[in-house]
Amino acid sequence: MFKSKGSLFSWLLLIAAAFLLYSALYPDAEKPKEEQSGKTIQLILRTNNGDYWKNVTMGAQTAVKEFGINLHISAGADEGDVEGQLQTAMQSLEAQPDAIVLGANADAAFEPFLKEAAKRHIPVIAIDSMLTSGKTASYIGMDNYLAGKEALREMAEHLGGKGDIAIVAYAKGGINGELRERGIRDAVAEYKGVRLVDSQTCSDEYGACQRTVSGILDRQKVDGILSLNTETSIGVALELKRRQAGEKIKLVGFDSSPELLELLQENQLQTLIVQNPFSMGYLSVKHAIEAAQGRTIPSRVEMSVELITEENMFWLKNQKLLFPVVQ
Repeated sequence: MFKSKGSLFSWLLLIAAAFLLYSALYPDAEKPKEEQSGKTIQLILRTNNGDYWKNVTMGAQTAVKEFGINLHISAGADEGDVEGQLQTAMQSLEAQPDAIVLGANADAAFEPFLKEAAKRHIPVIAIDSMLTSGKTASYIGMDNYLAGKEALREMAEHLGGKGDIAIVAYAKGGINGELRERGIRDAVAEYKGVRLVDSQTCSDEYGACQRTVSGILDRQKVDGILSLNTETSIGVALELKRRQAGEKIKLVGFDSSPELLELLQENQLQTLIVQNPFSMGYLSVKHAIEAAQGRTIPSRVEMSVELITEENMFWLKNQKLLFPVVQ
């Protein structure tokens, strides 16, 4: 094929030059994913309990497979352990991760952590709960205040614009619970026929929550109840089922779980207000990598809110939301 050694040598030089040029233009093309990024992301969750945070983790791990980074996950057993989560966050700084994703269980308590992270130039992505006590690179989650207003609007629709309602909040609900309740209270003023007659908090023990709801219903007539997270929604629905009052007293709850979806089918509650924790986990890692690379990321990624009812829970888009499956 080649007439001389010189022409063969020239051809090899041409191939080598082309390879060097390609390598210069696409330095990461032949590297495995782990080497392409080489980034380490720390994910700190509020708790390792419940389907919600498991779905966040699934989304984050999907991003790991796609982008080839190192992901370290830590989560407390008790969602209300603010001091424990803060200690975990402070300790994570010592490992010098390239970015931190934090689903905080409080706001003001994390001011020293956010200051120290900024001092070390480690970007922090806040998920689920917005942090205002320090600098974050981005917030990924729904607008909990507007979600509270939407919950009240949905309740008013179920009641035909008239009725007495109660709020059942989670004792460890943190900033999310506060914003949701504030949104509900502010929205009540927009509906002259709706009156807020009681507001109570309960623990994550369904039995204790049922007793709290029982006390509300024993004291006064209530036409509707708004529950602000998974645990309170289950507790309220179980008490309504026990009293055979699920269709008489309307219930609008937050988040989802297999138990809640079953109770929804039994008409023990009318609407669940749900966001997409799987997408939240995926996007948090994706943007954490970009922030670690010095790229500009959106300061806020607002997750859409879906209203899940017995009628639409089996729609394909809602099935993907309620039961995310990693391929």
